[in-house]
Order: sequence, then structure tokens, then C-alpha cells
Amino acid sequence: MNFEHYLALCPGLIWICILVPVTLAALGNFLARKWIKPDKRNPHHAIAHATLGPAATIFGILAAFMVATTWNEYMATKSNLNEESNALRDIYFNAQAFTPELSNKIQNFCRNYRKTVTENEWKIVIKGKDDLTGDHIVSKLSDLYRTYQPKTDNERVYFSMSVQNLENLRKYREQRIQDSFTGLLPLLWILFLLGATTLISVSLLMISSPGQTHCLMSVLISAMIGIMTFAIISLDFPFIGFTQMSKMPLEMIPMEQATDNR
Repeated sequence: MNFEHYLALCPGLIWICILVPVTLAALGNFLARKWIKPDKRNPHHAIAHATLGPAATIFGILAAFMVATTWNEYMATKSNLNEESNALRDIYFNAQAFTPELSNKIQNFCRNYRKTVTENEWKIVIKGKDDLTGDHIVSKLSDLYRTYQPKTDNERVYFSMSVQNLENLRKYREQRIQDSFTGLLPLLWILFLLGATTLISVSLLMISSPGQTHCLMSVLISAMIGIMTFAIISLDFPFIGFTQMSKMPLEMIPMEQATDNR
């Protein structure tokens, strides 16, 4: 578990992301005004004034890139979850075209698959280990289709569709599992933190401004950086925390209760 993953699991993540940089900015503002003498503040202010614009622009581009990247991945994960749900729904209802015995087996596996995803796999990130009973269920479904011989033209049509839906289920399932563990490259976080530190440090040198105005500027910049950090971490782990995915696409599939035949 990397540090970003650890932070994503913290219930007070938003306060950590905001209060830490705000506190450091306020402390830095106090120390800057204490250590830099009044007769030397104007030169520092002039240098900071010339540097703040370019530093803010470069950092803004990097931050926007990271937020956009995590947002696109988040939406892709949401789309993949919908596709996985659609594949499961089609497998469940297409099973009605087969013999009652096979149909019951397939539909029971579908119910158990939904149950293990929503009640168990949804929490694999929090549990810190893989407990992927769904792999076993998908394997059992594959065995059913591999050993069954369609007897009518109608069965052959639905059999072909079901096999394709099973492959889609397997593909989007693997993508969901992968998305639940992925995080940004450490290099991007290093660049982000260096840019944030530089921007806040430059703001601390705007020291010719009145004390309250100077402190407020530094605190607002650090709070904005904290909010972006919270957004990036939250979007990067879509199955936990503030922005966790809804189980609704799976839960909305109308499946009657049945006994567990795994």
C-alpha cells in the first residue's frame, strides 16, 4: 500500500489536505515577517512579484493536468462498471433461452456474482487484500458454457450472445479490479509538491503587503492547493472515500433470490 493509497483511506482526508498546507503557510508567514527586517522587505517583495505569476502558471498547468487525468480515469472506471453490469444483466436474462436446469445454474451464478462484488470485492481496497470469489464464479460460468451443446437455433443465437457477454464481464471485471488499486506515478506527486512548495514560498516573500493581507493571500493559495490535492487523491481511488462509485448499476439488476450453488 503506497502513501497515496493510505491517505485515500483516511476518513478525514479533506481536513488533512487543507489544514496541513494552511498551517504551514501561516507559520511560514509568521517566520518570514519575523526574520526579514523591514528595510529589506521591498527587494524581496519585488522579486516575489516578478516570480509569482510564472510560478502560478506552471503549477496551474501541472495541477490541471493531474486533475483532468484522474477525472478522465474516474469516468472511464464508471463506464467500465456500467458495461460490467450490462454484461451481467444480459447473461442473467439470456439464460432463460436454455433448459430450465442450465438456466437456473447460470442465474444462480449471476446472483452470487453480484453479491460477492457488492458485499466483498467493493471493500478489497479497505481490507488490503484480494478476496476475489468472483473469479471462481466466472470460471464456473465458463465451464457451463464450454460443456453445453445448444440444441436449437434459438439456443445457438443466445448461446453465442452469452459467451460474448461472459467475455465482456471478464474484461470489465479485470479493469475494475485494476482501477481499485492504481495511483498516480510518484514522479507526478514529486513535481506537484515541489510546485506547491515553490508557489507558497514565493507568496511568503510578498512581504511589503500588510500583515493580515499577506497572511490571507498565503493561506488562500495553500487552501486551494489542498483542495486540488484532495480532488486528485479522491478521484484516483474510485471505490473508497468521498467519491466512491455507486453500486446502483449492479443493484438495479432485477434478480430474484436463490440458494447459493457455487
